Amino acid sequence: MRISLTSLKQRRGASLIETVIAMGVLAVAVPLVFGALAESGKSGQTSEAETRSTWMVPLCMQEIEASRAGKPRYFTATAVNAPFPPGGDVWALAFSAEGKAVGKMNKAAYDKGATNVDGKAIRYIASLSAAPVVTPAGSAAPPMSRVRISLEYPSGAPAAKRQKLDFYTRIP
Repeated sequence: MRISLTSLKQRRGASLIETVIAMGVLAVAVPLVFGALAESGKSGQTSEAETRSTWMVPLCMQEIEASRAGKPRYFTATAVNAPFPPGGDVWALAFSAEGKAVGKMNKAAYDKGATNVDGKAIRYIASLSAAPVVTPAGSAAPPMSRVRISLEYPSGAPAAKRQKLDFYTRIP
């Protein structure tokens, strides 16, 4: 069977159906690609935060211990087995992208989000809190407090929209 040259010239290009199918494939593929890129960015931020947490959480624990000893660097002194922060306040430490402590954040900056503290760029916020653990009556165990250190990022986002990594421990 021979196809004439004139019939080949008439069949150049794509039909309407082929064009619609191609547009449909693109309409599905493009959002999937951008969604995958966004998720990879989030997982990158999470892995960075997890890596930096090995430096930040011990610094927060040191601040809590210093507060119990009456020599805090950033916050007020607290009594052993006393809850913190005081009602309605927030204990929040700002950290740089490298995981170094930059300074204390006030409640307004913590709630709203901030990208710098005292002129230094920040990426992470660690919020600290503790509450007494209820021990059974007649228990010989010393009174303990349950401490939560919540590593939040990105620091520029409002508190409700930040991603969080929570770390828990108990202290006397």
